[in-house]
Amino acid sequence: MARSDLPARRRLLCLLPFAPRLDAPHGGGRATAQLLGHLAARHEVALLYMRGEDEPPIDVCLAARCGLAEEVPRPDQQAARRAGPLATALALLRGTPLWVGDWASPRYAARARALAQSWRPDVVQLEFSVMVQYLPALDACPAPRVLTEHDPPAAAAQELWRSGRAAGRLFPYLNVRAWQRYERAIARRVQAVVVFTERDRQAVARFARETPVVRIPLGMTLPARPLDPLGAAPASLLFVGNFVHPPNLDAAVRLIRDIFPLVRERCPDLRLQIVGDRPPPQLRQLASAQVDVTGRVPDVTPYLDRAALVVAPLRLGGGMRVKVLEALAAGKALVASPLAAEGLDLADGEQIVLARSDAEFADAIARLLADPGRRAALAARARAWACANLGWETSMAGYEALYERLIEGAV
Repeated sequence: MARSDLPARRRLLCLLPFAPRLDAPHGGGRATAQLLGHLAARHEVALLYMRGEDEPPIDVCLAARCGLAEEVPRPDQQAARRAGPLATALALLRGTPLWVGDWASPRYAARARALAQSWRPDVVQLEFSVMVQYLPALDACPAPRVLTEHDPPAAAAQELWRSGRAAGRLFPYLNVRAWQRYERAIARRVQAVVVFTERDRQAVARFARETPVVRIPLGMTLPARPLDPLGAAPASLLFVGNFVHPPNLDAAVRLIRDIFPLVRERCPDLRLQIVGDRPPPQLRQLASAQVDVTGRVPDVTPYLDRAALVVAPLRLGGGMRVKVLEALAAGKALVASPLAAEGLDLADGEQIVLARSDAEFADAIARLLADPGRRAALAARARAWACANLGWETSMAGYEALYERLIEGAV
């Protein structure tokens, strides 16, 4: 690229609900850390993020790349619950979703206001819709606002409520209505919304009115070398997820209760590893001699390396699944639902095996376990596809083109 073709260096103010880390316990945290690291290599970036008492701080390497990285203590997430069900119901009826209320912080709003005045950003970027509640604090800042919707919340809340897998019925229904009102309000406060998949673009466009909704797929930093394509003995399946996220909990329970027993009828020595932060009691109670529910681990890589197969039987939620990107990048054979592979131009049987029903999952898993050669070839094609398609260059170009259009007033 000729020097004159390089994008202008911009000043970005990024608002986040958590500390971005490359080893974050949830995919959104890991993907956001990678995105911000690439942006900080090309622009002047200021980060303002929240951190809970039990959470690690921002990655040192990412903080060093940024012009400024400041944390604000996250509010006590249980405070709203202690206020009682009536107060929670009233907040939902006023249009404040549960997640938004839990992350409401006057201290954060004050710091966002002060940073906008001192940093004077060209663009304000918000990661996750929960951060839109802080835009009134930036009313004096003329910079355009960009929201990255990792998993459009109104669609996700409605899908969870309709599935009947949410706890209770009244609060999940009220939460759906609150998110719908909240997303309509978002359209009046931002100049563009970024999503990762076409399905999400259509979901957000229903609320966005005149606000542009732009699809910019996630990238992924590839490990220097692929992991073991066949895994170690004894053979194991792996599912990774943060279990605060309902779609991950639903997929893990489905895998343990419905899919894994069908596979063990054909592969009796097989083990299942459920790896991820904050597994609730209902998930921990499903652990057994064959099923290991680990909770949070310091590094997922050893589990990925040992796994014979990675499985993603997701049937709820949106966005691009970081767990799927990481498995592809690591060169692991993967059996997933079509929803789990949303936003990726993958060919069934070439870079991934797709399954829908429990029986289809069990059959695909058993066949791959019985054929190591096919499994290794699938893993190699997954890695090759990731090397060709998952770099951050396309995502960076998409964000920078959007910034320039917004700054020039073309959007």
